[in-house]
Amino acid sequence: MHELATTFNEKEETDIFYYADGVPPTHNSRSTYAWIEKGEELPQPTVSGRERVNINGLLNAHDVTDVIAHDCDSVNAQSTKILYEAALKRHPEVSKIYIISDNAKYYRNKELQEWVKGTKIVPIFLPPYSPNLNLIERLWKFLRKKVINTGFYRTKVRSRKPSWISLIELDVIRKSWSLF
Repeated sequence: MHELATTFNEKEETDIFYYADGVPPTHNSRSTYAWIEKGEELPQPTVSGRERVNINGLLNAHDVTDVIAHDCDSVNAQSTKILYEAALKRHPEVSKIYIISDNAKYYRNKELQEWVKGTKIVPIFLPPYSPNLNLIERLWKFLRKKVINTGFYRTKVRSRKPSWISLIELDVIRKSWSLF
């Protein structure tokens, strides 16, 4: 934690700080709340299976409208490298891109760490068991509450129409979730 505080205090004007995390939301129905008359039944459609839509994402610590999200088959070192490449492409002018993440295997992968050494990316790892310190967790909470749990998706493919990634990247949603 001391490393993170020191880095924030000593950063240069052009440095970027992203919080990173992967999320695998299920497309299954989930009751969040409903009002019905006493004695009435409210049928809720469901699907079988546990198919997931995997999203690997970055959230800018100083500009919450700057979100980079990657829809992938699996959140792993390869999808993380694609995500990091997107950050480098988005910010070619910066001197360093700090990526703050948990200790998931795909962030600590040896090949990924070797690749990162030749880039502007500087990884910072949060202490174990501290998801409350990762700002992108709030985006995932918003995504579940306002996007995923508000509709029924018969199939995983349909759950991507409208794509959750597209919804994340809409300015309206990015600005509205930052108010919570």
